[in-house]
Amino acid sequence: MTILDQIVDTKRKEIIQWYAKYQLDALRLACQPAQDATPEFYRRIAETKAKGQPFFIAEFKRKSPSEGWIYQDADLPAQIRAYASSGASAISVLTDYPYFGGSYEDLKAARAVLDTIPHPPLLLQKEFILDPLQIYLAKLAGADLILLIAAILSPEMLEALRLTAESIGLGVLVEVHDAEELEQIQHLPFPVLGVNNRDLKTFRTSLNRVNTLKEKAIGRYIIAESGVLDHRHFQMVRRADGFLIGTGLMRPGTALVKSFTDHFQHEGKWLFKACGIRTEPLLATSSADWLGINFSPRSKRRLSPEALEAMKPVDLSRLVAVFHQNTFEEIEAILARFPFKTIQLYAGDVSPEQVRRLKVRVLLAIKTPQEQTPETIMDTLVEPYAADVDCFILDSATPGGGTRIQSELPGHFPYPFLLAGGLHEDNLELATQYPNCIGVDIASGIETDGVVDFEKIRRIGERLASLPLLHDISNCF
Repeated sequence: MTILDQIVDTKRKEIIQWYAKYQLDALRLACQPAQDATPEFYRRIAETKAKGQPFFIAEFKRKSPSEGWIYQDADLPAQIRAYASSGASAISVLTDYPYFGGSYEDLKAARAVLDTIPHPPLLLQKEFILDPLQIYLAKLAGADLILLIAAILSPEMLEALRLTAESIGLGVLVEVHDAEELEQIQHLPFPVLGVNNRDLKTFRTSLNRVNTLKEKAIGRYIIAESGVLDHRHFQMVRRADGFLIGTGLMRPGTALVKSFTDHFQHEGKWLFKACGIRTEPLLATSSADWLGINFSPRSKRRLSPEALEAMKPVDLSRLVAVFHQNTFEEIEAILARFPFKTIQLYAGDVSPEQVRRLKVRVLLAIKTPQEQTPETIMDTLVEPYAADVDCFILDSATPGGGTRIQSELPGHFPYPFLLAGGLHEDNLELATQYPNCIGVDIASGIETDGVVDFEKIRRIGERLASLPLLHDISNCF
């Protein structure tokens, strides 16, 4: 059984227990019919979109199957107030106990806090809903909207539950994970689609998944769910209409009120990956968002595993393990030795199936030889991987050689990407030519006489901070 199968099996047993405690008709009668045909959730997300702002859902959850306990002793009232004061559009509360540590009492407690706040955020019940009884319990506990997961419901049942919820004034966030799930419910008239970037069967996360489904869901508001932990991840999914963030806000010690401001302080700035880092002092530079550690056997910038180990890196959250023409066995060996959070691969070096076996974040680099048409590159090197990676890097035909991209591909590339190939501090404006470019990846351009130059990294970071993004979202926070 997958983890999702286990959760659903447990939930069915729990529902049987609920029916032993409650009468469905009594619950239905206790829920007042909706006074307005349009739930408040749908009105608010439309208003937020009209203002050009994202609809942010901040989530309260104590644990998850993928993380274990995140914050077992979290102060729910304090957390809810912090989310509300930070400007959250809605607050999600988990009510599943076995796998997420939540309860309906948590939902009621959140409602009690929100009722003391003028113009409060909406309250989302996050649950694995299989039966209308759960919807009535959510309404009576104070929810404004619920989640319906396509992976565990037939289209007919999903539609019936949606209508039940809307009949008592609850909005509905319909969740899918892949194109197949979306296709099965495309005919249903739900207005808001949540795309879970985490596969509930394997709990692997791939942030570009929401971008691959956005164009297939024309006419619906899109909420990106799961996997956004910092400003870099936010940039990768910023084309969505809203975002649901939980783990990134729930870790102990997180400055909650600042989570929507300081934590995402780079939301309107270009991302910067400095590649080919080979000395310990450079691991401390704060001028780049990522520091690339190259393990390619073909690269002059290669760093041996032994050399990295000798550098004793403490924080691997900004380090990216770069692989080019490595075997998959070599990649797995490095990841077994070092707990990298993010890696860079080249399309064609590994198969899409091998990418799906990796549990880390994946930046997928695409070489763009001029003799191949953009259509050929998209069909063979991009689309087969698109739903299973976090972000793309568009590189020249000779990676690491300091040569510019000659292909027309970046001009109409459909997904967020970092631009690589021949960039340096004097030509960073090249990245502004491309609508979906969110940052740069630079190797030779941060070197002086073949040695990584700290001052060049610093100057590039400062220069990028002064360049406006084509789709500036700095006013969203």
